[in-house]
Amino acid sequence: MNYTDLPAFNGLFMEESYVLDIEVHPGMVTFTLDLVLTPEHPQYSGPQSGEQYCYRRGNLLFSGVENFTWTGQGAPPAIDATGEVDYGTVEFFIHNHAGYCLEGSWGRIQLTARDVEVNLAVLS
Repeated sequence: MNYTDLPAFNGLFMEESYVLDIEVHPGMVTFTLDLVLTPEHPQYSGPQSGEQYCYRRGNLLFSGVENFTWTGQGAPPAIDATGEVDYGTVEFFIHNHAGYCLEGSWGRIQLTARDVEVNLAVLS
């Protein structure tokens, strides 16, 4: 099934969300992203000037990770207009009985995890 079928992803558009970092630790995988919020998301606001979408910094956290594979790690990151590292978007994200599979120019990650959650950064 597609990530959109998971409650944690209601109101998110992952295919246009930018991966800024991926951290892997025993039992945990964290993606830091500029997430695209759709109008259905409770924290949605209109896009900033010059942007197509409503972006919010956040984390995609997989916990209780038991199996993890990362292949195709060849593409170097880009540097965006603000000087931040940008690894591209999440081009593919599915969940099934075998776990989760995410793919982008940063490679392909397959994992099994007990839980997945999305946390948005607090606006200042």
